[in-house]
Amino acid sequence: SFPGIRYRDILRLTNLNNGTLSHHLSILEKRSIIKIGKTENSNITRYFPASTPSDETLILSYLKIKTTKGIILKLLNTRDEGASFNEIVNHIKKAPSTTSWNLKRLVDSKIVVRKRGKEVSLFFLLNKELVEKLVGENNKTLLDRSIDNYISIIDEL
Repeated sequence: SFPGIRYRDILRLTNLNNGTLSHHLSILEKRSIIKIGKTENSNITRYFPASTPSDETLILSYLKIKTTKGIILKLLNTRDEGASFNEIVNHIKKAPSTTSWNLKRLVDSKIVVRKRGKEVSLFFLLNKELVEKLVGENNKTLLDRSIDNYISIIDEL
């Protein structure tokens, strides 16, 4: 239900203790039921169904990070003309250095491609259709999670 879920989220959802969850995740990974994904330059570990293709796990991982998600959404909403660095900075409202570092991560991961023009570089999504599909599925997951959290709060009252 939650591809790319983090360990702490699984702990919270399952109410298992740390050792028990670690044991079960280890067994699931050994039996190739789940796979573990890590993003470059990050210690964040995420868990995916084993059937999730590698390119999707990478995109989903970046969609879970606020700044890279903002960049991806900006590029998704720019038809085919791409977006300049300054447009991306203005959209995500982060410092140019932060934007540059996150764009570099996305370019190095081959999610975003940079095309140098005469005056400015433009950034594009490499596989816009796949990203669009995953953004739609990911938003449904976030909505479902919000509904579940709301129901849990009401049940506790």
